[in-house]
Amino acid sequence: MALKYPIKTTAGLDQPNTLSLPPPQTFEILPPLHELLARVDAHQNQIPDAGHTSEFTSLDESPGDLGSAYAELEPLNPKDLPTAALEIKGRIRNALREIGKLPDIDRSIEQQEQDIAELQEKIEKQKAVLQRLAETARVMQQNFR
Repeated sequence: MALKYPIKTTAGLDQPNTLSLPPPQTFEILPPLHELLARVDAHQNQIPDAGHTSEFTSLDESPGDLGSAYAELEPLNPKDLPTAALEIKGRIRNALREIGKLPDIDRSIEQQEQDIAELQEKIEKQKAVLQRLAETARVMQQNFR
């Protein structure tokens, strides 16, 4: 039984099928994003607003603030956020490129489910053959005694 959508691999028949995954650091965008937002939060907490009493206080007085974890970083004005986010956007684009390089990424869930069902059917047939072989071996073993 041939799969309707054969699995694409780059390994030859004599080589084990190894999948080359990108390093985990490729997908680490949350720490830099958290740091960037903390810098904006730090800027917001440092600007006193004379007409408005804020629930936020300075970084030193409010250890639960987002910015307190990055107190040593330079605060970032929100208007500078698009420029500062360029590095994170680049990381996201790189991660998307790496995901696009993975084998079978273009296959739909339905195609994958169909292949899984076909493979499970194949496994069941192989199990049945092995059970018949085991039974034949038991009969043969009893005949030789």
